[in-house]
Amino acid sequence: MRAVIFGAGRIGCGLVGLALDRAGYDVTFVTRNPALVSQFNAVGSYRVRLVDGQSSEEHVVSGARALFTGDDLAVRRMLETADLVATAVGASRLPQVAPAIAAGLRRARRPTSVIAFENLIDAGPALSSLVAKDLPAGFPLGQHGFSGAVVTRAVSRRLGDLHSLAPLTFIGDPPGTFYVHGPSLPEGLPAVPGLVQVENFEACFNRKLYTFSAGHATTAYLGYVKGYRYIHAAIRDPEIRAAAHDAMREGQCGLAARYGPALAGDERDLDAIVRRFENPALSDPVDRVARDPVRKLGSSERLAGAARLAAVGGIVPVALPMAAAAALCFAVGAGGEVAASLPWAAEATDSDQPGSGFTKLFGADVRSAWQEMQVDWRPDTPIVHLHGHETPGGYR
Repeated sequence: MRAVIFGAGRIGCGLVGLALDRAGYDVTFVTRNPALVSQFNAVGSYRVRLVDGQSSEEHVVSGARALFTGDDLAVRRMLETADLVATAVGASRLPQVAPAIAAGLRRARRPTSVIAFENLIDAGPALSSLVAKDLPAGFPLGQHGFSGAVVTRAVSRRLGDLHSLAPLTFIGDPPGTFYVHGPSLPEGLPAVPGLVQVENFEACFNRKLYTFSAGHATTAYLGYVKGYRYIHAAIRDPEIRAAAHDAMREGQCGLAARYGPALAGDERDLDAIVRRFENPALSDPVDRVARDPVRKLGSSERLAGAARLAAVGGIVPVALPMAAAAALCFAVGAGGEVAASLPWAAEATDSDQPGSGFTKLFGADVRSAWQEMQVDWRPDTPIVHLHGHETPGGYR
């Protein structure tokens, strides 16, 4: 069996490559980094170290090969014989890899599963549409299958020198499950460690986005305004820990109202997530988790989207608006705009502008939290206490 993975970064190597190697696939990476191509092809392997804060285990991915993105002929020939194609390049780069995938599928010898490991709820259909643009009219694209993937593992960093002959090492935590939309993929997909096929991909995606991702973002943005450098240090701050837990609880309440309590989970699930944030072996930088704040402040994203769902479920979000205000602080500190163009922010500033009651309320709550933070916070002056924003249950 042959697999081609676009992207040789943290998720591509630390999760996808490891899982497919363990399933018996010959794995070839396609990357835009020439140094990484040279390193992989010279060494022929890399390592994945999984750490939970108390113990670690190391896996070797042997036989790993790599092709340069610009080597069109070699990439196409590899895709023609692939059983599975994966992307882990970032949602914004899907348009750049779609033409290569189209060229390969045009001459594919068998139905191919294409799985997009991207943080995008419609990653599978979106990639399929992009690929279709580079195929002739009437091409039977339906014989192939496209799905997104919901990833549970966090892979924080890569160790090693690209110019040495020592294998690179990717550091991640143990959870290795990833969820795909089973009905979208061709039948007969071989068993892959961690792969779970689900019927309701949207619910599965939102469960991660509105709990784990909401808590992760809350920890990062509040950690930033309080001057922490790493996630494991920030989550040990009692105020941040409580706020992250409350933000996830708000998201969880919304999920329960939308999809039912079984999918939403309970307090034990939230406690398990917090324990993952505490893992010092990941050394996950606050800046890495907090980056791209404007995207993460989108109306359907991990903070505003979770608040929207909570409001639908009758919950007044408190921790989520505070995290969004801290995200605006991060945007300012990073030299970016204050995200004034965000839909909910615009509606909050203009009472005559059409918009839902939720967006106006959320925008007003974010503005209130933002103004409160400005009393003490400056880009070079972290705040000490998150006063004035107590959640209904109070910070524990």
